[in-house]
Amino acid sequence: MANVYKTGFQGSETSWAEVILYSHGDDPLIMLPEGMGKYPFSGKRADAKHPSLVSVSTQKMLGAASGSFTVDIKPSLAAANLFQHICDDDWIDIVFYRHAQPWHVMRGLVDEIRRNRSVGGSGATVKSYTLTGRDFAKIWETTPVWFSPCGDRDMISDAWATMIFEAIPNLRGTPPDAVRAFLWNFLEKVSVTAGVNWEMPSGMPNGGGSFLKWVTFNDNHYYNAPARKSFNPSFMDPNNTLWATAQQHADPPFVEFYADMLPGGGPFDGRLQSGTSFAPEDVYMTVVVRDRPFPVVDPKIDAWPISWDSVPQFVVPRQQIVNDNVGRSGLERFNAFFVASQLHQEAFGQNSLNILTPLVDFQSLHRHGLRRFDVQSAMSPDQLDFSKLCEQQRRIARDWHCLNPYFLSGSLNLGIGRPDIKIGCKLRIPGEHGEVDQETYYVESVGHNWSFGQGTRTALGVTRGWVGSDRSMKEALKQMSDRYAEPKLLTDVSWLKWQ
Repeated sequence: MANVYKTGFQGSETSWAEVILYSHGDDPLIMLPEGMGKYPFSGKRADAKHPSLVSVSTQKMLGAASGSFTVDIKPSLAAANLFQHICDDDWIDIVFYRHAQPWHVMRGLVDEIRRNRSVGGSGATVKSYTLTGRDFAKIWETTPVWFSPCGDRDMISDAWATMIFEAIPNLRGTPPDAVRAFLWNFLEKVSVTAGVNWEMPSGMPNGGGSFLKWVTFNDNHYYNAPARKSFNPSFMDPNNTLWATAQQHADPPFVEFYADMLPGGGPFDGRLQSGTSFAPEDVYMTVVVRDRPFPVVDPKIDAWPISWDSVPQFVVPRQQIVNDNVGRSGLERFNAFFVASQLHQEAFGQNSLNILTPLVDFQSLHRHGLRRFDVQSAMSPDQLDFSKLCEQQRRIARDWHCLNPYFLSGSLNLGIGRPDIKIGCKLRIPGEHGEVDQETYYVESVGHNWSFGQGTRTALGVTRGWVGSDRSMKEALKQMSDRYAEPKLLTDVSWLKWQ
């Protein structure tokens, strides 16, 4: 049953956070008290067995390799020196509660632990610790793609050499194939040749043992339209990591590639927008590779397969927003769209002019000057028809971005916690007068912050904001898309004067 929001007081809520640390217990110098593998920050008093949670914040953003977290804890008498018990790369689960319902928001690894100690005017010493870290994508973000002929079987380079000389076909496959090759196949080679298996501590829900065993790969909404594949993997860049290399070959102008904690159905699971809560055993570490889910109206695009209407949508009444800062900018205006493959030189000849021809809004050009949108794609068409690939992607990019100067983007700060909201989904703010003044946004970043005494607050980074109905947005998109045309080939050069 749909929620009905009315103007006025939205009620009170109870919220809290739960943070649980998991350790392998095999570090030579650092070990949890009594050899525990599971360590909740659940203390309530100074003499408690566990430390007390003071505050916790998480941040997740589309386009960033990994999310981040910060946890402030107050030690107890039983665990006064947390330097002795917490080690980098210990695992952490972060769960936010709202009305006693849990949402497992982040699973990650500790980067750093710091002590904060101050002495007050009375001479009393106040001590706390701060943990910072990143979510599970940190493993790919920090694993280097490194090859050296001098590497031996104890080095990661041996794993990379194995991939090179075996010429794994997936490296030259579709964007999901390439992502799998870098994130899964390479990490498996590292495990075999160097023993770096990133095992998870035992006792973790949906975890324990091999890391890759518990990661779900979701490419259900990648449709390979137009059909294309990656080419020429960059083997030798010593500064690349697995995540960065995979991202380069995921066709980022047209494909979304990110990691998050999601239910089994992935980023389009209907339970996301239903208000269903998700405990740690209900969600999985998930890598998503999908087509960008924005509308396409060009009739020359064959039945765009992914639907903007099917993207999970969260409703946030205006009364929950304590501050918003949104606007639109001419810096996002484009009126000439160029798409070419990095291999287009090989297709020059009869197809060269079709590859290089842009789509141009001449009316906008006369008013705003030339605003180029350029894509140099690392993709190769399946049938080596570069002309069709570039022409199709040019039209898709045009439909995605021609309304940019009319979309709103910015930030929304909520007065409550909404741990149910995920990146890559839609957010709708109901209008006071129905659809005419409702606002719809695309959620690109989500931050949650809980602190003792205040409760949870959520901050959202949003783009592609539209005031009005979805129907009116698609009508405006069609109107703007129809303004574009291909420039005619200039054959008369008599106007050039050479003296």
